[in-house]
Amino acid sequence: MLQGLTIGGHQTIEIEASRFLFSCEELPVEEGLLHGSDVVILACKSHAVEHLAQTAANFLKPDGVVMALSNGLGHVTTLRRVNGHGRVLASITTHGAYLEGESTVWAGFGRVGIALPPMGPSPLKLSGVVDALRDAGLDPWVHEDASTLVWQKVLLNLAINPIAALAGLKNGELLQPDLFNACMMVYREAAQVAAMERVVLPSEQDFEGHLREVLELTKDNTCSMLQDIKAGRGTEIEALNQALVVLAEEHGIAVPINQTLVALVRACHP
Repeated sequence: MLQGLTIGGHQTIEIEASRFLFSCEELPVEEGLLHGSDVVILACKSHAVEHLAQTAANFLKPDGVVMALSNGLGHVTTLRRVNGHGRVLASITTHGAYLEGESTVWAGFGRVGIALPPMGPSPLKLSGVVDALRDAGLDPWVHEDASTLVWQKVLLNLAINPIAALAGLKNGELLQPDLFNACMMVYREAAQVAAMERVVLPSEQDFEGHLREVLELTKDNTCSMLQDIKAGRGTEIEALNQALVVLAEEHGIAVPINQTLVALVRACHP
């Protein structure tokens, strides 16, 4: 961060290097960072959440809260295992960004959703986080049910990401009838599992309309899973379709389409 931070795209933001207090993992954490943070936000790939949960514990104040803006299922459970029930918020984001050279491009303006899990922090803590995100221009909203909040985002990721990644297509190209039908087949399997998890979700008709809307609004976007495959990185398939497969097995439900997508995406990993 010696050069500061430049964000372009939806909005251009220039942040001076003096605004940062940055500590590399290879170096000791500065004393002033330990247990001094009211809020820790993990903006990372899903596979990094478990490792960073302990880092969050090192930074949080005794009454601080942590949240992960990562795709997939299970992040609240992972954070709670390290930080405790009363210090974890459920959260999602629909803001889009990617790296281009040394710059960050804000590809799509979205929102940040937050919810209180059962036995979570106090409503006052939640309100403080919402106010901070609103002041930052990130358009937060509060959902009354943590599981529903996470699953609504996950269903879109399940239906879009692996198909776009395997086909090498931008989001909007999934509006072709055959591909869109494939997305809906993935959703139908996932909705069965969500029902067994007692998650309240919109109807299939409502989801179909929302999926079309999202694909149209992000028609020129390359999903993160396709970006990862092109860059020779591992993907978030484990926290998405594979996590669904594990839940399905626990409930005795067959999800062959999702299992096939997992196998194909894993075959693309380095």
